[in-house]
Amino acid sequence: MQIALYMTLALFAASIGYLLVASYCVLKFKAKLMAPLPELAERPPATLYKPLHGREFELKENLESFFRQSYPHFQIIFGVGSETDGAVAIVRELIARYPSIDAELVIDDTANGLNPKISNLINMDKRAKHDLLIISDSDMIVEPDYMDRIVAAFQAPNTGLVTCLYKGTPAPGLASNLGAMFISQWFTPSALIPATFGEMQNCFGATMAVRRDVLVEIGGFDALVSNLADDYTLGRLVRQAGYAIALAPVVVENSVQEKSLASLVLHELRWARTIRSVEPLGFLSTFLTDAIPLSLISGILAHLAGFGGLWVALPLLLALMIRILLHISTKTTFSSKQPVSLWIIPIRDLLSFFVRLLCYTGRTVNWRDTELSVEKGGEITHLGPAVR
Repeated sequence: MQIALYMTLALFAASIGYLLVASYCVLKFKAKLMAPLPELAERPPATLYKPLHGREFELKENLESFFRQSYPHFQIIFGVGSETDGAVAIVRELIARYPSIDAELVIDDTANGLNPKISNLINMDKRAKHDLLIISDSDMIVEPDYMDRIVAAFQAPNTGLVTCLYKGTPAPGLASNLGAMFISQWFTPSALIPATFGEMQNCFGATMAVRRDVLVEIGGFDALVSNLADDYTLGRLVRQAGYAIALAPVVVENSVQEKSLASLVLHELRWARTIRSVEPLGFLSTFLTDAIPLSLISGILAHLAGFGGLWVALPLLLALMIRILLHISTKTTFSSKQPVSLWIIPIRDLLSFFVRLLCYTGRTVNWRDTELSVEKGGEITHLGPAVR
């Protein structure tokens, strides 16, 4: 029993260390966010890709933010697979409202591999006019200086790819709040650690900005068609080609709407199984981010080993204190619009722990009404329509 206790306490101590380091990285990144935008030597024309699927939560507000960019010369390409897609009417309304913006809608159901987002991008890419390409997910909302900040990051030597962090902005409801909290206070701080102490190895779907010549060198979008972790794969290929990945000093908003706890778990299970498929050891280490479950296990083992009440409760109290510290750090750094919800922090930590355990029970995921099997390296196999 004591061996199990000491091993768990070691993991718990590592978890507390992680939370402290993550809090430091978040606060350090705040200085970069508040720094004035550097003078751009050039502002090359850019093409924005917005692959769409259905009428998502706050889609109109999200897309409209890209029409309001202060950047002088850019093109926006929206892509859907069907005329009946719920996003079509919104896109056409926005294009009509902003006639001065070079924007168009591509409707093309040509299937290019098993990843529907990449298939959509291949169809859209035929209409691109510029050699600086910025890909952004449909559920992101940005500030007017977004493109300026992304392009500025390309000024760093040997940069072939630029990405950025994102924070969750929830719809009303517990499930949406839990989903947004995971993004802002679990995922984003963990992503800042390698960016602070080393070099960026991956990029994030919130923003994937790449030079055309670099994309061609790594095989184009075709190199991503059979991989669910397209952002991870793009980053890996760019790094293998000898280019650096830059993290832009900007945090975009991710509009989060989860209709139920079940839909949230399925959503996060897809993320977890995707990450596990491409970084199995890295995914295993994410258990260290769940300080509260580890503190509870430590307390139970301490009780079974005969320790008194204070020693049983101490790990949980320490975990709560340090987790709240990270909560405050992320709230102040990212100017989060999410209401202060300290009481759901333990729920969020326990849910993350549960999803990580559930991840090891299989390889299937649901994505856009389709059931897929995620194999080693993120390769996907189509299994059929998703079971509702």
